[in-house]
Amino acid sequence: MKRFFSNSRPSFISHKHCISVVGKLCFPGRSIFGILIMLVSLNAYAGSPSRDLALKNYTVEDTPTLRWVYGLSFGAYFAHPSTAKYYDGSGEHSDGEHTVESALNRYYNRDRLIANVEEIIEEFEIGELPQNMRYDPGLLVGFYGGLKFNRSFAVLGEFNYTRLTAADKFTIYTDKFTSTSEPYRLLSDIYGVEERIELRLGFQYTLFTSSYIHPFIESGLNITDTKIIENRVNVSGIEFNIREIRSEIYSIRDYGMGFGIYTGVGLNFEVSDSFSFRLGGSVSLSQINLGLNNEVKPQYNLFLRLNLHEILQGS
Repeated sequence: MKRFFSNSRPSFISHKHCISVVGKLCFPGRSIFGILIMLVSLNAYAGSPSRDLALKNYTVEDTPTLRWVYGLSFGAYFAHPSTAKYYDGSGEHSDGEHTVESALNRYYNRDRLIANVEEIIEEFEIGELPQNMRYDPGLLVGFYGGLKFNRSFAVLGEFNYTRLTAADKFTIYTDKFTSTSEPYRLLSDIYGVEERIELRLGFQYTLFTSSYIHPFIESGLNITDTKIIENRVNVSGIEFNIREIRSEIYSIRDYGMGFGIYTGVGLNFEVSDSFSFRLGGSVSLSQINLGLNNEVKPQYNLFLRLNLHEILQGS
């Protein structure tokens, strides 16, 4: 020790000697120092943005979130006009039944026409029948439910109801006097009303789940059940049921059922943690099977879906 301080200036321990001393005598200190360095490094990594992003992506995208989802649907239904011809009164699409001519020529209906329609004196004939029967857009209401496997993929079932009206005009030739040789033409209304219940089973895939607005696609199978409510004509304010007599007396409802596929797209808006809604549209290629019509035609709808499971869980 003396020789370390023998000179007037301070002497330093050699590097080689320090290694020897640390290696033999300072192992506990070296271990603590190494542990401190490791903790500092881990803490720095724990707070790094790249790790936060990795954890966020794993939590949001990859972690399974198996849960039930359910809600209500509202929208508009646009039916293909092919099945509207069932109500045109010609009988061509109903195996000869439900014709305007047979309905208005029933003795009790004929007497009502002659007694109450001033344009008819003693005789009338059916003129031009509708050539362009079309459905008005119908209000769609329903509910849906399913199983959500993660933020991207879900299996959904839907129950949708709509009521449709198809309408057009037809003419009646009457014996009212005219100043020309042409018969008097009385323009009258003809319409049909039906209910449709559509059941769907398919999948839904959501894109870009890290944002507040998520586009989604969906597809699957559907069954459409159609029930005829009425098929009537209106002549000068007097209504007549042109369906067969037993249907009118016993309130028999014709029906048809068909299968098809559907696909749709839309946007999911996350308004808050406890409320979101979806806007979208879909098209289904379906057989309606109304009367003699069994063609596969597109049926369209626009919808607004409210996610009730988020509202109830957030309350």
